[in-house]
Amino acid sequence: MASLLSILKNIINLKRVHVEKQEFVTMPVQRFGEIFEEKQIHIWLRPIRRYQSCCPICRQKCPGYDYRSPEKSWWRASNLNGIPVYLFYHRRRIACPVHGVHVEYVPWADGDSRFTETFNNEVAWMALQMSKLAVSILMGINWRTVGNCIKAAHERIEPDVSIRLHGLRRICVDETSYRKGHAYITVVYNMDRNQVVWVHEDHGQEIFAQFCELMTEEDRAQIEIVAGDGAQWIDRCTEKYFPNATRCIDFFHVVEWANEALDDVRSNTAAKARREYARQKEAFRKQEEELAQRRSEAEKELAAMPKRGRHSKRRKELEAFLQEQAVLAAMEELQPKHSGRPSKEQFSTEHQKILNDLAQQAKDIKGARYALGHKPENRTENQTERLKLIENSYPDLYRAYQMKETLRLILHLKDCNLATDELDKWISDASACGLKPMEELAVKIQRHRKNIFNSIRFQANSAKSESTNTTIKALIKMARGFRNLENMKALIYLKCSDLVIPLNNRQQPSAERRMAMRLKAAEQRRAREEIRQSPELSVS
Repeated sequence: MASLLSILKNIINLKRVHVEKQEFVTMPVQRFGEIFEEKQIHIWLRPIRRYQSCCPICRQKCPGYDYRSPEKSWWRASNLNGIPVYLFYHRRRIACPVHGVHVEYVPWADGDSRFTETFNNEVAWMALQMSKLAVSILMGINWRTVGNCIKAAHERIEPDVSIRLHGLRRICVDETSYRKGHAYITVVYNMDRNQVVWVHEDHGQEIFAQFCELMTEEDRAQIEIVAGDGAQWIDRCTEKYFPNATRCIDFFHVVEWANEALDDVRSNTAAKARREYARQKEAFRKQEEELAQRRSEAEKELAAMPKRGRHSKRRKELEAFLQEQAVLAAMEELQPKHSGRPSKEQFSTEHQKILNDLAQQAKDIKGARYALGHKPENRTENQTERLKLIENSYPDLYRAYQMKETLRLILHLKDCNLATDELDKWISDASACGLKPMEELAVKIQRHRKNIFNSIRFQANSAKSESTNTTIKALIKMARGFRNLENMKALIYLKCSDLVIPLNNRQQPSAERRMAMRLKAAEQRRAREEIRQSPELSVS
């Protein structure tokens, strides 16, 4: 039967050590500005003789130099049912003939970290699933320490990140923000292996040039495709560093340009509708003022006329006018009043109805942004009704919407010759449409025409890179931000790659198995989407 000591060593995953003693203590700790009593397990141990006085770099036994401190050093091990476990050992310094004076190597420490490998692995794995605050509460550490544990785990699992730079064929470069204040990071993505290969703070030509210079000439010559948005600094670096590469522009960014131009047309149309509402309102206000002035003058003129004698023709005209106005006022009183807070200016029912229709049209155009941006198969009934209103009332905006949809369909063509003809025709039509935003878009498309054709020919896009950017933003948001950029980069490398964080006595799927599971989930998702979009299949 195993002894209690061997069971404890197996639970904490201690190897190549001798346990001298252990005890169960209660210590006061400060958490969240308060002092609590915490139960702890303290274990005093030492390495076996073979691993004592070893250099931390070359792991060779070396003569002792001195003891660094009279106090014993401590390390944090994995919790036992929420009870922290601390390891104590009196380390000494050794004099390595090759590397000089260093603190001796201990087998349970994770490099220079004050935590064991198992502890850092658990913290790094949990940081991929929950916020740093939740990890700090669960593991009983400071939230700043969570980032350090992530970095230590990544440096051990992947000591040399530059290995990712070898064997690249198709890459995608993009920038994404990681905090407020226009703080960006540049992310280079391997399109073949679906992983991030390089992350650096800031963006621009100088930053991307640093990535290119890290690669050898042989690796640069193997690059076949460089995808990204329409930034000119990507074009310049591609021409300078990758002689055999083809520059491609992602369809996502091209459609985004079209949506921005369409939104400009929508904003201009909404502004025209608001100006028409203001013009009509001012015209109705003047009519109401003129009518009120005529009524007042008629009442004064009628009051000044003599009451006796035969009524003059002018008197009859004034009485008929005032009687007509009284009838209209009575009819206005019988009309149902508009619920809600009354407006400062009161108009007749007919005028108010016209103004309400104009205001509703301006409101519909203002709220039609998502209806114009969605694909036809993804629109709701309300969005379809808004598009019908735009088609009937605002032909310029509807023509811009049709041009955007035509461009989107052209980008998804598989035949390069057909796509070339259709895109040239689209550029010609957009240049002569008379809408300034669409004419500017045509100039932009013409400038990037070659790169767009390359994307159609090779079917290369940065969709997975954009998905990775979304994953990075989700990680940062879930972690509530990072103060240390290196810790954030370590978390990105762990998440956006095929690395597997080892967990003690807990089985995990391998990188190949996880890829197969993702492909199967994607296939099932596409099948559900086809069923949802097909009315015949959905009915059956």
